[in-house]
Amino acid sequence: MIKMKDNKFARQLTLDLDKFRNTLDRSEVAEQAHISESQLSNIRAGRRNAPRDVKKSLVQKLWSLPLAFSASRSEFGIPSIMNNPSLQQDLYADEASQKKEEHERQSSENQADYIIAMNPSQRTTEQTDFLLKHFSDSFEEIGSELKYTYAKMIFAGLSDEEIKELVDEYNQKFGG
Repeated sequence: MIKMKDNKFARQLTLDLDKFRNTLDRSEVAEQAHISESQLSNIRAGRRNAPRDVKKSLVQKLWSLPLAFSASRSEFGIPSIMNNPSLQQDLYADEASQKKEEHERQSSENQADYIIAMNPSQRTTEQTDFLLKHFSDSFEEIGSELKYTYAKMIFAGLSDEEIKELVDEYNQKFGG
C-alpha cells in the first residue's frame, strides 16, 4: 500500500480548526493529540505528516466527517470528501444539472452492465476503455454522494455529535 501525502488532510484540518476557532483552543487540540502546538501548526501547513495515532486523536477531538474520511484516505487509500465551507449556500443550486447527470449515469451504468456481461476476450479496446472510465466515474460518484449527504445533514442542522452517531451506527451495522 502506497502511503499518500497528507496535503489534503492538512487542508481539511485547517478548515475544521477554523470552524472551531471561537470554541476550541489550539493548545487543547494539540494536547489531546499528544503533540506540541508547533507540531500542530506544521501538520496544518502540510510541512509535517501526521502519524496515524495523531490523526485519530485529531479526528476524535474535532469530530468531523470530512476529516475522518481524509485521514482514512491518506492511511488506507479509501475515497474521501473535502469539506467546502460555501457548500450550504449552494446545496440545492444545481438540482437540474444533478438530475441530468443522474440520467447520464444511468445510461452509462446500463452500457457498462452490457459490456461486463460480455466475454472479456471479445471486448473491443473502446469497450475496455469505457469500463475503466465508468469505474473511475463511479468512484467520483461515491465521493459526490458522501459530500451531498454530509451537506444535507449540515443544512438540516444536525450537530457533529448527531452525524457521528449516524456514522457509528452505520459502521456497527455494515462496517467491515
